[in-house]
Amino acid sequence: MPFLNDKKRGNDMLLIGAEILKYRKAANMNQEEFATKIGVSRQSVSKWELDKAYPDLDKLVDICALFGITLDELVHGKTMDTIGQDLKKSPILEVNMTSVGKMRGQGSRIRLVLLALLLGILFLFCGTVFTVMISRHAWNTNHVENARVERIYQQYTKADISFYDDENRRVLKTIWLDIDGIRDGDFIECYTDRQQRGIYYDYYLPTLLAPGVCTLLFLSLLLFVCTELHRLGKEDKWHVLIEEDGEKESVQNE
Repeated sequence: MPFLNDKKRGNDMLLIGAEILKYRKAANMNQEEFATKIGVSRQSVSKWELDKAYPDLDKLVDICALFGITLDELVHGKTMDTIGQDLKKSPILEVNMTSVGKMRGQGSRIRLVLLALLLGILFLFCGTVFTVMISRHAWNTNHVENARVERIYQQYTKADISFYDDENRRVLKTIWLDIDGIRDGDFIECYTDRQQRGIYYDYYLPTLLAPGVCTLLFLSLLLFVCTELHRLGKEDKWHVLIEEDGEKESVQNE
């Protein structure tokens, strides 16, 4: 194998004479002018261009500086664009780019799944709050009760309240409140149905709209994220089909 490598290296070096001749003529210089700029004799330049001898490393650097080219361009006759195209055609690079694309796709999918779970939790929470408030809103305010606040869990949230029905029985219910500054033991005005089985509260309109708007917002975002996940799934299927077709073509070509 060392012999083959030396042979290949020798074939690459054979290009130097032709490349020096090409760049010298492109610069409109004769051998004498070129030799003077490089600091060698005209005979040396003639031997280089006839491939009877090769420049030393320091002279190769001087030639590249004179013509404004890279050493690879002088030795192999390749420009940077050609090198870039060769790299793009490399199977190793294609495999690496495919792997990077898959890793990015998996990372995006994981983030979208986590975001979907978070949005789902927020949607369920806001939806539950909105449903409870709608069901507990006093749409009919004919039967007024002065209820006692037994326990406040937190301001602008649920509280345990109690009242006495027509048969003087104590009824304990839990409702959502939107009263700031309420404390345990205070009395609030609530409403009951005719049978006094349920208790309702007259919520302000912004209080009713807030959880409803949040529910719709989180639902819209959740649907958008699910759509993106579905799109990524379709792209993965297309990538698998393309890879399978490529493998089949490779097998057929072999």
